[in-house]
Amino acid sequence: MLLATSLGNPALEAPLKAEMDKKYFRPCTASETSESQRTGIPSKTPNKRPGTALGVSTDLESRRTSIRISALDSQLDQYIDDDNVSSHTAPVPPSGRVSSLFSNRSTSTSQYKSSRIEDRINLDHMQMLKKHFDAAAADGVEGRLSMELFIVVMSQLLNLPDEMQPQLKALFMKIDSGSHGHIAWDAFCTYMQLELTEKEDSYSRAREVCFETPAVTKTTPHRDTLHRVCVLPDHSYVTASQDGVVAFWNPATLQVKRTRPNPDANKPKQKWITDFAMMTNINRFILSTGDRELQFFEASTFEPYCQISGLESVPLKMSFWHNPRNTEESILMYGDNQGCVNVLVIPNTTLAFRKWKQEAKVDGVPTANIEKVASMADVRYACWEVHRDWVVDLKYEDHLRSIISCSNDPSTGIVIGNVVGSTNVESALRENAMKRCAQGSSARKRLSADQTVFYVYKGVKTFAYSESYNILVTGGMDRLVRIWNPYVNTKPTALLRGHNGPIFYLYICDREQRIYSISTDKTVKVWDAQDHSQLCSVGMKSHVIQGEMTAVLYNEFTKAIAITTDCLSVLNLREHRHSHTEATQTHRDAIHCIRYNPHFKQIVTACNSSMIKVWDIESGQHVFEYNNAHGTSAVTSMIFDSSGRRLVTGGRDGLLRIWNYNNGQCLRTLRKGSNEEVTCVIHVTVSKNKYIVCVGWDRRINVFTDTTDSIHHEQHALPHWVDDERRGHTEDILAVTANSATNHLATSSYDGEIIIWSLVSGHIFCRLKAPAPDPKKPFDPMEGDAAVNTLLFLSARGTTRRAATLVACGPAGYIHFWNIYKGGKVMSNFLPNNEGANVLAVNSHNTVLASGDVAGNVKLYNISGYCTEGTERAPPPVLSQFRAHTSTIKCFEFVSGLTQNEFLLSGSDDCSVRLWTGKGHYIGTLGQTTRWDIEDPETYAHPRVPRDVLAAIPEPIDIPEKVRQSIDSSPEQNNKNNKNDLHDVDLDMEYQEQEGTRLRHVKHKPGPKTHEGPAVYHSLPCFELTDVPPSRQAPVIGSLDPLSILDAVEIESVASEDLSLKPFTPKLSVKSRRSSPMTTKMKIANGAGAIKTSYK
Repeated sequence: MLLATSLGNPALEAPLKAEMDKKYFRPCTASETSESQRTGIPSKTPNKRPGTALGVSTDLESRRTSIRISALDSQLDQYIDDDNVSSHTAPVPPSGRVSSLFSNRSTSTSQYKSSRIEDRINLDHMQMLKKHFDAAAADGVEGRLSMELFIVVMSQLLNLPDEMQPQLKALFMKIDSGSHGHIAWDAFCTYMQLELTEKEDSYSRAREVCFETPAVTKTTPHRDTLHRVCVLPDHSYVTASQDGVVAFWNPATLQVKRTRPNPDANKPKQKWITDFAMMTNINRFILSTGDRELQFFEASTFEPYCQISGLESVPLKMSFWHNPRNTEESILMYGDNQGCVNVLVIPNTTLAFRKWKQEAKVDGVPTANIEKVASMADVRYACWEVHRDWVVDLKYEDHLRSIISCSNDPSTGIVIGNVVGSTNVESALRENAMKRCAQGSSARKRLSADQTVFYVYKGVKTFAYSESYNILVTGGMDRLVRIWNPYVNTKPTALLRGHNGPIFYLYICDREQRIYSISTDKTVKVWDAQDHSQLCSVGMKSHVIQGEMTAVLYNEFTKAIAITTDCLSVLNLREHRHSHTEATQTHRDAIHCIRYNPHFKQIVTACNSSMIKVWDIESGQHVFEYNNAHGTSAVTSMIFDSSGRRLVTGGRDGLLRIWNYNNGQCLRTLRKGSNEEVTCVIHVTVSKNKYIVCVGWDRRINVFTDTTDSIHHEQHALPHWVDDERRGHTEDILAVTANSATNHLATSSYDGEIIIWSLVSGHIFCRLKAPAPDPKKPFDPMEGDAAVNTLLFLSARGTTRRAATLVACGPAGYIHFWNIYKGGKVMSNFLPNNEGANVLAVNSHNTVLASGDVAGNVKLYNISGYCTEGTERAPPPVLSQFRAHTSTIKCFEFVSGLTQNEFLLSGSDDCSVRLWTGKGHYIGTLGQTTRWDIEDPETYAHPRVPRDVLAAIPEPIDIPEKVRQSIDSSPEQNNKNNKNDLHDVDLDMEYQEQEGTRLRHVKHKPGPKTHEGPAVYHSLPCFELTDVPPSRQAPVIGSLDPLSILDAVEIESVASEDLSLKPFTPKLSVKSRRSSPMTTKMKIANGAGAIKTSYK
């Protein structure tokens, strides 16, 4: 009966195809404005088409068809695949997928695997599925579906092939977290609702934006109004002011590297600079002046190269573009005070400048008249009469093959037009240029088909265009941010309200999917580029930027907004803690634990901020996440139950929680006797009874029964073992492990003691404590040297009594192999390196041991047969050693069963989790944008290594002679050099030929951001007392005149011969914990006080 009521494949296909044909495959008319705006399809009206570059026109019909298919592909992705809302992408170029989709409905398995089954379920599927649950209730099975029936029903509803049955089985197991063998309709709905809720929360967290306030402000060498701030390819800032001063800034330190002084400072009449532009392809910059000139300078020496004079009007705004595929092809454009857009198309930039350099000199500078430049054969000049007011801004967009310009005139607020026209008008342009004097002006109006004019109320002051989203964003005096489809000029697609002042600057960051807007009242707002919601707003009271704003720039590399007033202020985004390393991060905080689930082929990671994330190991892509697993407390340990469907976590708040980790549902909370931190948790099975065992700072072993039949949300621990209360640990317990073959439990504490327990009786089996390597230097408990951080049972060795079956990490970073029988015996101990071991892991066959240290180094040992017949003096053979992270490695996890090879997961304080092969080859980092295929070694990152690890490798660099002399010279000479020489020397150029291969890619990488400045205690001087002299006997006060006591006091200076002072750094004693941040104890070894007093 169930199969008879299910929907077949044709019934699902027909409505979809009919709806898509109705929406997208009928002609688009000019009246269908709303439809065009929604799908991105341009209007059929001829004069609504932006122009083309270099006089080459584009087929309007083909472009409209391309955009229609792109929009259809995007809609189909959302309609059919129903992807996660956080993974929306811009329309992609057509690939022929649309026609193949409707011509052949049979979809390959690889296409199905690209999306999760949960994401393919829509409301119609839910309604049909509800009927199957109701039919099951009518049959007397209490409205529940078994796994077999669930797979059959879902396969028919979603039209899935047989190859997708493993995914359906995994979905059933995710819903049936209690392993009951059947699921009800309520359980299915709860799972779907919680998963979608967590996805929405995850999307909101991913969009969070925060700035570091107050802004960093630096004084500038400029003495006049700053007109422009630009960014170079090396991410340096360049500022130019009205008096002609140009300054180059270091983006990390905001220090001025080089400065071009005002050459006309001593002249009675100085030139007024109106704008500035960089020509990065030939390393020059341009200054436009009020004398109707364009001046070109060498960026390295600031020497004038040439200039173009005799312009018809005053250039107010300039823009320069060069073809990234052919750097010789460039376009120079400027807008003037008459509303004209002047364009110089230069097919060969080097040749053109060489000709201009040969012109006659005026005031010592080669000068070419604009008439002569326009008449040259290798330069095409055009002057378009576009606006009825001054041109406020302009830019060339290669994607549109057009120039976008704006003005404060409402009727021509924004104009998208051709570069030199849609026909070959070169000869006419040359004739007009040569006859300019006779005709009075060479400005011409474009044809209506060559431009698109947008009417904007109160005009446009600034704009931004995004090629990825195909949107145009404008802002002006009316304080509204408008979003346009560049092909539809009748009405904007969206309005962003919230500014209280005219819009001054706009920027669209495609990578971050954000729109940045800044108004004249210095309010910075960040908008989501997809749903147009406001993400952040920072006012003047927060960033404390004073003065009138003159120029703004967003630096995508440093993620900072540069604002110029009479100073240069930089407002930085508050990004990840290690964002300056350019390394991919898995979490925003330090990683604490990793677990691999072989049933679902997923990786679960947890960090210091109580965030849990789920990843697909086959591709490395993010699957799911949920926050505040333990409130504001960190997750310190986690383990899967025996079925692999539930996750048990322990936190710094002293609680344990059981989760359905696939949708973030907390199934139960486990409470022990105290709220002390949980450091380790395991899941054990004893005589078919399941238990959860945890240890921590309460110094006790807490045992909980694991049952799914309880109706209570909270559960308390069983009574403590008698031996645990009487003879248990006296220090914090750091690790616990169990051996199911022998029913033994092992715990280790901060003082280095290891206790072996019987899981059956709860009695102590034996006590182990490693001796110090040097008897003369015992372990100092206060220093944390005695702590044992990790314990591992070698369960594959069975119950053999001659072999070492327990591996311990510590004390003092040594790796110990223990035989736990006959009172315990150390079979072998060795130190992996000078840093010592911090964490250990062993594979399922107990043949490979992995060790990690505080420097991020990893060693893999072959322990097959090691310490099985007797003691060993030498360490086991090393299979591989490499550096995996730049900080302390906190956790390991071996992965097997995917292919014939084993893999290793490593997590570190550097916020990253990385996957490695058994030979130490780098596969990738969880969170990277590039997918890998675990079955295809060609997709691995090997032979590359992580960028931050590569940058951390020290490499000697030869200091240039010029810099060495400045360092070795006297302080007076240094000051002289700094004033006269070093401010004009670009040290990056000095080091360019000296850098090694490993440091070349981080040449312009900014350092850590410390905008708040040093704390007060960082600058306090500290001194060390080498000897404290014996105190002298104080005189009897009663025998002296009280008024003469002051005469008897002698205050000895710190510089006396009894004391010798040496600067020192206070010694830190870190108590080893499995959780982070560690508990830190400050210990100052010698005395206190720097002045002693004695009495005569």
